[in-house]
Amino acid sequence: MVHALLDKIINENSSFVEEHSKEYFLEHATGQKPSITLISCSDSRVQPHVLLDDPINEIFCVENIGNQMTSTQGSVDYGILHLKTPVLLILGHVDCGAVKAFMKGYQGEGESITKELDTLKPALSEFDDAGSFEEQILQNVQRNLDYQVKLAVERYHDLLEKGELTIIGAIYDFADSLGFGYGRIVLFNINGVTDPNEITALPVIQSLDKPIAISRI
Repeated sequence: MVHALLDKIINENSSFVEEHSKEYFLEHATGQKPSITLISCSDSRVQPHVLLDDPINEIFCVENIGNQMTSTQGSVDYGILHLKTPVLLILGHVDCGAVKAFMKGYQGEGESITKELDTLKPALSEFDDAGSFEEQILQNVQRNLDYQVKLAVERYHDLLEKGELTIIGAIYDFADSLGFGYGRIVLFNINGVTDPNEITALPVIQSLDKPIAISRI
């Protein structure tokens, strides 16, 4: 098993090297200039290339269970305050294991995992248990996303006021749970604005070349 995985890593890295010129690497060999700070879940089904074909030197990735601000605040601050990315994208996803664990109860988990799941309490402690478990998961993924955007808006309020930062909350839907198609990125929140009609009317959306999926649950 380990041999096969290591062999795959070596072979695919070799293919990556062969497909890119020396100049490609020299462009970012001595520094990074990303345009997006991404807070995403550590879930292996959620990867930066679902956003951009080539995320290298474009996306400053911050991953933790539940795509949370506070779990890795220092890393998020580094992307926003030091690398000065103009976009903070908080990316939730369907079928989130952190959300499910919170809903089911996680008292039997170890201290480190419990500590990270505890930080979901402000977002999910009063969730509505109406509907099926699958429907509740989706609703709570949205609740958590809105809460994380709220924290970001409060923390980086000055940058928002100056127009130096846009905070986007979106959900990656690899199961077509939201009805826009498998693998679609669906917008839910921009700078704290959550009404789909209000989001659609924002200049940043109006100027897009292609229509974008916008929803509420």
